[in-house]
Amino acid sequence: TLQSACVESAMVVPSRVARLARLGRSLGGRVSRRTLAVERPVEDSELFTFPRERPGLDYALNWSLNGDGVTPGGDAYRLTKASQAVKLLGGEAPAISGSASPAGEVDEAEFDAALDGAISRLEAAPVLYVPEGDAPSTRLPCRIITDDLPLAASAMGHILEQMPLRQPAELPVTCFVTPAGADFAAFDIFDEEGEERVKIVLAGAQATPPKLKATLELAASKLLKPNEAAEA
Repeated sequence: TLQSACVESAMVVPSRVARLARLGRSLGGRVSRRTLAVERPVEDSELFTFPRERPGLDYALNWSLNGDGVTPGGDAYRLTKASQAVKLLGGEAPAISGSASPAGEVDEAEFDAALDGAISRLEAAPVLYVPEGDAPSTRLPCRIITDDLPLAASAMGHILEQMPLRQPAELPVTCFVTPAGADFAAFDIFDEEGEERVKIVLAGAQATPPKLKATLELAASKLLKPNEAAEA
């Protein structure tokens, strides 16, 4: 159908939306990825054929990940319950041992360069894991995009709090986490369509559950208004 074709088109355009958005930022100001046009196929006499959805292939999830700037190069698994991560892992989620200091904010250009690198590595991964839940001790929806299954399982089992199930969508807090690449840890708070959002990048040796937990707690506290933080 035309609707399926539109979804597929977002998957095969290699991060075009994300790269155009980041180019817009470099030319002055933040640009919402949702406002950028993506070429759509036109229905004609030809028959469009697409693979059936299956575990690891969810068109709605891939579409929403494209909105985050990530076009999966392979399978992508959305995790909304700890039991899903345990099933994929084949055992209990690793407990979080030790503690870490939270990442901080850095220069925008430095953050954007690290984000680009993390996205490139995530797009090259054969499998992505997408844990979703509320940031610790809040009702602030959070999405983690990672190629590290044990870390994803730890996030679902010991960091994120279960939130009401909803359709896959971009969320106020998005974490890009990969053990590949140079060490990096930082977050960025920015405005998108009048709403404040947070992006967190953890890479290399900084991509650990303790670092993720500490940074999520700090970033979420900065995003929440004082009265919301008190209620959380």
